[in-house]
Amino acid sequence: MAVSGRRRFDDDKVVRYETTEKDYEVEVSRTLNKWCVTVYQLPDRQILVQDFFPERWKALARAQDFIRLLNQRKKKEEEALGGGSDDDY
Repeated sequence: MAVSGRRRFDDDKVVRYETTEKDYEVEVSRTLNKWCVTVYQLPDRQILVQDFFPERWKALARAQDFIRLLNQRKKKEEEALGGGSDDDY
């Protein structure tokens, strides 16, 4: 069975990830023969970062890295505000 030279429909789909607090969004889309990873600050969708990759899987991996880092940043801020001491009992 011959494989068609056409791309699968899912490969051109825009992928979006949101942080747990929904204050940032990371989008992966196809742009000018490259894959673009864009980080938006919500609610006004101001662009903070854009990065371009030749392969989709690299762009998806970077988008997931951005989400992981943004979620960790929020957790570190909460820990700093909480004091982090167990002697408060």
